[in-house]
Amino acid sequence: MKVQRISAILLTSVAFSAGFIGCGDDDGGGGSGGGSATSTTTSTTTSSSTGLVVSTGTTPSEVEYLGTQCTDDADCGPEGLCVLESEPEGGPSGGYCTTTCANDGDCEGEGSACLEGICYLGCVLGEPEIESLDAELDPLKCHGRDELRCEEVQTGLAVCTPNCGSDSQCPGRVCDPRSNLCVDTPNSGLPMGAACDAEAEENECAGWCVGFGEGVTACTEFCGFGGDVVESDCGGFQEGICLYGFAEVIGAGDFGACTKACTAHSDCLLPNARCVSLGLPTNGFCIFESEPCEDNDDCTGEDECTETPDGFFCLDPAYPLSGEGTGGAGGAGGAGGAGGAGGAGGGDTGGGGTGGEGGAGGATTTTTSATTTAGAGGAGGAGGAGGASTTAGAGGTGGTSTTAGAGGAGGA
Repeated sequence: MKVQRISAILLTSVAFSAGFIGCGDDDGGGGSGGGSATSTTTSTTTSSSTGLVVSTGTTPSEVEYLGTQCTDDADCGPEGLCVLESEPEGGPSGGYCTTTCANDGDCEGEGSACLEGICYLGCVLGEPEIESLDAELDPLKCHGRDELRCEEVQTGLAVCTPNCGSDSQCPGRVCDPRSNLCVDTPNSGLPMGAACDAEAEENECAGWCVGFGEGVTACTEFCGFGGDVVESDCGGFQEGICLYGFAEVIGAGDFGACTKACTAHSDCLLPNARCVSLGLPTNGFCIFESEPCEDNDDCTGEDECTETPDGFFCLDPAYPLSGEGTGGAGGAGGAGGAGGAGGAGGGDTGGGGTGGEGGAGGATTTTTSATTTAGAGGAGGAGGAGGASTTAGAGGTGGTSTTAGAGGAGGA
């Protein structure tokens, strides 16, 4: 089945609430896609082409059972049914209280719906409008549960659907990146942030292939805005963050799409995506924007006009263009022994460092009546770990003597 092409809208002016986990802009100011923390929301792009719409009407009235957490049918009231986290084909994190139904009128709460014979709790997209990425969830919308999100499942119909975003929400199981259910064996495919073909007959991604505008498509996972952003969405801060939405007005708890975490611009799909700071001390996040430039005057904020393999683009100087590391020096060779191994290359995602040079061969090791035989040269240092095509260290030199020892072997 073809993967549908959808266009996402970035929440460009929404960052974290003031003082979030004590992070400021010390690790470099954000570019135009990030920046300092703010408590206001403004959408700066036009409507998406997804067909998703913001539901209208009042917030669903408080309900007692439908959509609440459960571990047993008894948790869900008279005639209630608990859809367990442990369901063989995948279950909702924390469980989901429901009932069997024949029509929407059988379901508790305003806006709730009967889908495939069971009830889903209704919700209203766009309310309350999100003010920060870590906004608190409304207890009257999907019960304020991080494990649920408000998602339009039919035109004009939005309900609370399962929304696990990290394995920590599925004790004893893993969170499937495609279904957002707790499973034993998750879907496999290209990871979040990888380029993909939205027109392919089969989904190439472990999650979903999404269009991010201007013909750029990448693998992503779906998520819910707000709540516990540290653990509950996109695998946690070290993996990604819920940043892209599918409507002009986004509410806390609404359906969204993840973007990948990064520590270098090469972690993103340069030149179509770049790494920007959102004020976290450890990493930034990939933003699908391309800003060509001729000099720094063409860039906004603290971005700098930087040369890349694809030309000059405005990039956040808080992050390097690539994560290439450098190998350490090789150790000294022992007497007639092998040279020390080259230091390990840098651990980032760029090319590995150059291996250290092998130690020199030791002095005389055996003596005959006419000839002194030198020890063998030390082995060359190993190439630095961390990337493909590393450069091996040179072999050590043979010892000085009438009959020179053999040169050491080149590094791995």
